[in-house]
Amino acid sequence: MGFPKLAAPARRALLAAGYTRLDQLAQVSESDLTKLHGMGTTAIAALREALHERGLSFHAGVPASDHLHGVAGSPGEVDEYLRGVEEPGRSTLQTLRRTILEIVPDAEQVISYRVPAFRVRGETVAGFAAFKNHLSYLPFSGSVLSQLADELDGYAMTKSSLHFPVDRPLPKVLVKKLIAVRLAQVGGRSR
Repeated sequence: MGFPKLAAPARRALLAAGYTRLDQLAQVSESDLTKLHGMGTTAIAALREALHERGLSFHAGVPASDHLHGVAGSPGEVDEYLRGVEEPGRSTLQTLRRTILEIVPDAEQVISYRVPAFRVRGETVAGFAAFKNHLSYLPFSGSVLSQLADELDGYAMTKSSLHFPVDRPLPKVLVKKLIAVRLAQVGGRSR
């Protein structure tokens, strides 16, 4: 999923920040992108339109702090992220957070790529994000959702993001299956 035609400074800014695919920008707030040297209003408008054409949008949550991606944080930073989400999305994501922690109570809560994520034994196994018109469950793998295609019938999704309504939490039984598939993936890796 490539970028639309952009001026060279905007392309260089995206690459320097580590963005190589358009779908990665759905995890970035528009205000964060405008802070990149070389990213002007024309480029932002072209990216916004390209995202919209693919059913995506810029991230609507709390803008990143001084880092553009990577892992940082604590439960307090997840709380901060959630404070930036409007209702009813905030309550829905708080419910999802509690569900994830019931399933993997030893998970470390972090901010990864500017969204709340949950790590088990150093591996990110789940996360979520808020957008203007939907919420997303993020398995941090491009192959989890395809393994549960029958259970996910009726949900909108991308290869690595399950979309659900801002006012309706995912069923606990479904979250349990999503996490089980991801845990099986990371458990099978050699260390």
